Amino acid sequence: MLPTTFEEIFITKTGELTMKLTINKLIKEAIEFCKQESNITHDELIGVTDGKAVGTYIEHKFEEYLKNKYDVTIGSSAKGIDLPDRHINTDIKVTSIKKPQSSSSFKSIEQKIYGLGYNLLIFIYEKTDINNNCYLDFKHCMFLESERSGDYNLTKILRKMIELGAKEADIIEILKDNDIPGDEEALKILAQRIMKNPPKQGYLTISNAFQWRLRYINAINLEDEIQGVYTYEEYNGKEDDEYQTPLFFTDEICNYLKNELEINPNIIIEPTCGIGNFIKSASKTFPKSQIYGIDIDKEKLNKIDSTIPNIKLINENILTFKFNHFDKKNSFLIIGNPPYFTKNKLSKINAKNKTDLKVLTNNENIDISEYILPNIIDEFKNTKTTLAFLCKTKISRNVFIKLVRNKIEYSFIKQININSPKIYKIKEDTCLFIIQFGGKTLTDKTCKVSEISNPSKRLYEFGFVEDKFYSNIDDIPPIDGKCELEWRHGVKHDCAKIMEFTLENNQLINKNYEPVNIEKTLIYPLLKSGQLKKPIVDETSKYVLITQKKIKQDTNYIKTEAPKTWKYLKDNKEYFDKRKSSSYTNTPEFSIFGIGDYSFKKYKVAIAGFCKNPIFSLVTGDKTFMLDDSCYFLSFDDYDTAYITMLILNSELVKKFLNHTAILDSKRPFSKKLLKRIDISKCLELLSYNDLKNTEENLELKAYINEDKYNSYKKQFE
Repeated sequence: MLPTTFEEIFITKTGELTMKLTINKLIKEAIEFCKQESNITHDELIGVTDGKAVGTYIEHKFEEYLKNKYDVTIGSSAKGIDLPDRHINTDIKVTSIKKPQSSSSFKSIEQKIYGLGYNLLIFIYEKTDINNNCYLDFKHCMFLESERSGDYNLTKILRKMIELGAKEADIIEILKDNDIPGDEEALKILAQRIMKNPPKQGYLTISNAFQWRLRYINAINLEDEIQGVYTYEEYNGKEDDEYQTPLFFTDEICNYLKNELEINPNIIIEPTCGIGNFIKSASKTFPKSQIYGIDIDKEKLNKIDSTIPNIKLINENILTFKFNHFDKKNSFLIIGNPPYFTKNKLSKINAKNKTDLKVLTNNENIDISEYILPNIIDEFKNTKTTLAFLCKTKISRNVFIKLVRNKIEYSFIKQININSPKIYKIKEDTCLFIIQFGGKTLTDKTCKVSEISNPSKRLYEFGFVEDKFYSNIDDIPPIDGKCELEWRHGVKHDCAKIMEFTLENNQLINKNYEPVNIEKTLIYPLLKSGQLKKPIVDETSKYVLITQKKIKQDTNYIKTEAPKTWKYLKDNKEYFDKRKSSSYTNTPEFSIFGIGDYSFKKYKVAIAGFCKNPIFSLVTGDKTFMLDDSCYFLSFDDYDTAYITMLILNSELVKKFLNHTAILDSKRPFSKKLLKRIDISKCLELLSYNDLKNTEENLELKAYINEDKYNSYKKQFE
């Protein structure tokens, strides 16, 4: 049931989170599980060829994974499915990519048409044994909604027949042709139901045997087109009409804008209006306003009620639409929920409408908000206009930053956080972002964050203080400045299958699972972001081939210093030639980036750029550790300096600063640009020896720092 009040919809800053498993969390955790299990060995399965045994192993491991995180009921044979909770109702299926199928009991032949009656979570793996190790490479992880679990061919035929106006006798004939069991009366009743309630398109192949065989090849081949399937490769929620803003929610937003902000626009514009829920709500809330709906998809515009008064629909591409025919003396409300387009969706739109979206977006997955909001602001910044857009919080923040940096004046700005899993069933942090122009200019360059159920209650505020951006301006630790040490990023090679290895029984194995016989001269231990989880890291299972000691170094030296390595590189040159980055143009063969003298220093203090909870790790080993390009690090010649730097960066003072400056919903919350703002000298003014001792204890490290080491360290920054 959809929520009916804003108290249910909006998240508060202090709201307590429950850890009960939901469908949305199940999909997310299944994807994370696949990533995790694809990166480790499964030695229990060495030599195991029984697919059922492998499936049981994966299923039990995933169930334990869930139980460690959530309040979840695990089913038994008696209960029939693996996750029987009413709101989950999901069975786990595990199968090899070599023959992607599994068995399932059935209760009624109607399940073949209307679905199994429960959702399916399908893990499809490839198993490889190398020497004494077993690897599981998860090729697909699919969540198939119950109503999509019918037979692919049969549901496709039935849907097409109904579309063409088939009669009852025709449906019965098809059921007989497909060996659907039942006497004449039973088939007649089933045919009548099909005509009255056509099935959704199914994506399984289901045999009629007593123990059904469920084959998944259609789901695999068509996964980019299937509605109701979420995949390992891409999980971005639903598209099209299923991704529209619910009408009850557009009603609430329009009422808020009228009652709380007291706006009364002459003209309302909804860019990318889709099926027009905002238009319907605006027509009720602002009955005297002229309303314009703009969308590139004519089929969607045709679904909008043409009897709505004062409405005009425009079938155009919003990215090239010209607003100059509007009289800017009017007062405007521009409102909407711009869509997210995948590459697949972009291709379909380009083909159908012959638009230039592909050119404008460089054929990348895009959030249209990134394009239309700045354009609309530029068009209406000197008018009496209210912009109210539902978008990702990272979009609202980026737009705000552009406003300030471009010195565009505004009279009101607010971000109102939304519980997007409840409204859209997606995992992104989203908000209602409101900007007003045409009133008294605000001088504070900050944006309040609140909830719509209580708009006067300020949760926190982000923005600029003394020209520096903070994700939370409250009580900022005074250590912002310029780091005296040089932050670097790790090695970039864009050729993992050839350049990265594991070491098994002193044998290098590349990521193509091939044994590699080359010299160890240019092989270095490697750490990736996911391995930087402890304050001290001195071991790894990964290795990397380092072809240069500085950028643009001639690599021909490898011929003589490591001839086997040179042959290996030459034999696999095609992988390097496929690298797309322009960085490798006009560089020596097998070039890498993020390399220099600093890379070969024995001690490093590193952080994962992708992490949400910062931990700085002191990295050291017998041979210099390399880090991949998702990591940032400082390098040192001596252990004591590295160790105390690690303690400083892990202190509560620095953590608080990072929490006030990092943008946690961005792809890399902890960027090099941000880390360079940590002023070590300012930290030392506020951190005593006892503070660092406490940090050492909190990190559960053996006592190492002493006052002499602390004082010696401080002298380096005086």
